Amino acid sequence: MKLLNSVFRIIRGIILILLLTCLVIFLVNNRGGILINLHPLPFEVQTRVFVVIIMSFVVGLALGILACSPSLIQNFFRKISDSYKIKKLEKQMKSN
Repeated sequence: MKLLNSVFRIIRGIILILLLTCLVIFLVNNRGGILINLHPLPFEVQTRVFVVIIMSFVVGLALGILACSPSLIQNFFRKISDSYKIKKLEKQMKSN
């Protein structure tokens, strides 16, 4: 079993190195500038193409994770609600 885990770890490492190599090649090839005009707002942002693509990928990934895991959102709001209830009960205990 240890041998199988170490083989998977090596394969994961090779895949990670290949992905990072592809990312570096992508960044080097997309160094051109781009002007982003935020139409209703009077803002213009000048940046590189790869920054826009990577940021859109990261935002899409984050939104996809949140959309696919509603339990994360439910647990977050439940935690806030529970902490509020705990504080309320602690105040009641102190007043009694």
